[in-house]
Amino acid sequence: MLPLEHGADEDNGSLSTFWFKEEPAVLLPRARIFDRYRCLHSRWIVACLVIMGGCRGHRPAWQIAQSSVPVKPSAASVQPVPSPTDASDPGADAIAGAAAGKHGSPWRLASHESANDVTADDAAFKQQWDPLTGGDQRFATIGGPELWTGGGGADGLPPRRPLSEAEMLTIALTDAPAIRSLGIRVLSNPESLTTAYDRAIEVTDPFFGPAAALAEFDSQLSASLNTANNDRVFNNATLGGEVQELVQDTAEATIGWQKRSVSGAVFDIQRVHLYDNNNRQGNRFPNYWESYFEAGVRQPLLRGAGRTFNEIAGPNASPGFNFSNGILIARMNTQISDIDFRIALRDFVQELYATYWTLRREYQSLESLLEAKQMAYETWQSTLARREADLQGGEADKEAQARSRYYQLRRQIINVLDADQPQSGLLVTERRLRQMLGMPINEGTILFPVDPPADVKYVFDFPALVQRGLSYRDELRRQSIRVQQERYRLIAAKNFLLPQVDLIGRYRVRGFGDDLFGDGPDRFSSAFDDFYSFDHQEWQFGLEMGVPVGRRQAKAAVANAKLQLNRQLTILDQQQTALRTEISDAYSEVDAAYDALTVSKEILDASQDRYDASLALYENDKIQIEFLLDAQQELVRSQQQMAEDQSRYSLSLIQLNAVTGTLLTDLGINVAYGPCGTQESLVEDHP
Repeated sequence: MLPLEHGADEDNGSLSTFWFKEEPAVLLPRARIFDRYRCLHSRWIVACLVIMGGCRGHRPAWQIAQSSVPVKPSAASVQPVPSPTDASDPGADAIAGAAAGKHGSPWRLASHESANDVTADDAAFKQQWDPLTGGDQRFATIGGPELWTGGGGADGLPPRRPLSEAEMLTIALTDAPAIRSLGIRVLSNPESLTTAYDRAIEVTDPFFGPAAALAEFDSQLSASLNTANNDRVFNNATLGGEVQELVQDTAEATIGWQKRSVSGAVFDIQRVHLYDNNNRQGNRFPNYWESYFEAGVRQPLLRGAGRTFNEIAGPNASPGFNFSNGILIARMNTQISDIDFRIALRDFVQELYATYWTLRREYQSLESLLEAKQMAYETWQSTLARREADLQGGEADKEAQARSRYYQLRRQIINVLDADQPQSGLLVTERRLRQMLGMPINEGTILFPVDPPADVKYVFDFPALVQRGLSYRDELRRQSIRVQQERYRLIAAKNFLLPQVDLIGRYRVRGFGDDLFGDGPDRFSSAFDDFYSFDHQEWQFGLEMGVPVGRRQAKAAVANAKLQLNRQLTILDQQQTALRTEISDAYSEVDAAYDALTVSKEILDASQDRYDASLALYENDKIQIEFLLDAQQELVRSQQQMAEDQSRYSLSLIQLNAVTGTLLTDLGINVAYGPCGTQESLVEDHP
């Protein structure tokens, strides 16, 4: 495979890309199957999923009034008319009506007995057909059969809007607050919708988010100021401090700080000022101040000790609650949320490409039917002329057979544009693509895929594909995180089998005085002076222990954690097996799709040769019309099968890249995070 240079036409700004010089089998050991997309973007394109200052404005709906539909002439009164050589031939009313979104009256046929109606019918057909095609037939050769591109008309019928893959990705990922997947019923099941806010919601969860887990280790400041007045009578004066009636005024000012370390230790500091004024007879001072400073620590030695346990389970954890307040578990939950978003984005991009290629296939099918209808029309007119001239081949049954074939093709065109099934048809697919792109459903144009499908054979190294899938597939990464979560939970659960043994210590310095800031010869004139003399120091040191007899809950928690870990490991193993199967299926599908595409090319060539030969024989009266009509029908089937196989091969490459987990990377789509934690998508150019 030899990629050639690509460049932009300076005159019209179009990007002219030449992919391959020759078509031999190409070995790609690392399965980089999107090399052909390296020229998708001529510059960096930043498409942010959420950089919106508001909601999209209401746009007026596009409506087209359907013109009157010509009626079908009867076989008895029809006159030979020249076979049209431009787009103005019968049957365009079906296309015009379908392209208008069926806003007008339903399509119907009536019978006219006047031969003059034929000319009027053809004029009406021409009037409707010309605006749809711009007055001529314009075809775009895109890596294969010619496609009908249409054009803008004077009466408001929608022209074609070219859409490349690069533009499709840019539109889909620009200002999109949600992933617009077609498989989600947002009206009936809104919770299944993936939005750019999901990660931010996970991160800012006030109960189980990372911030909530870290909040357990935040410093706590406290302060209080209280005053009280007591007036109490005692029956026993001794209990009242040698007074029968105690009158007391008190005040207390406290400020404190507490901090929990990641190792589980709790530190606290307090500064307290006490004031007491009472009428007890034995007081040295009628009122006094007491000031003290206190510092304490409690350090777990067994249960709840260590950085690992506290980061997994968090402080104040208990068995059986999955330790959701641990910072490690919370961060892993955020990583899982990120991967869930990437999976949804990958599936959306894959679905977007599937819709894109389906729409292109239906355009090709429409083109083949239009060509077949033109041929059938000419055959019908030729048979009709023979009938009028009373020549061989113009029998009534042959004319009716040719006419029936012509109207069958018109019916097939209607089905291609807007099929009887609710989820098929060119216009339905185009509306679905608009829905995924976030574009207005009706804006006066019809999206038209312009990028060619892949037609060069790619050969992949299957072991390299498997290794790549095991390394990059998001589902395996997500499951690996869940396995690691269960391993952490098992470590934390085993910690609860240990007894509660805490090392405690406390230190205190006191000060006493007549005044808080007094000055005098007495030792206790000032409580502050006495405090800073450090004459009254106290301390406490010891151990506290507690253990539940039997430890039933802790043992059950350990057993449950082991079972959960084994379950997640089993899921991971089964996912790896399923991934190998998916890669094998996708690998086989690429080969099968290319083989089918190759055979379809040969069938199409043979069908074209058969039709050309049958047409020449029929014009020389050497075969019956049945053989010509059969050749026409076979040619249509071959063209449609060719379009389907082209779409199938392109989608098989997309599928192979998706199952190996590199679809977003090879397309240059990276997930970033906005200033408020929302997810954004960056579509970047390939070097």
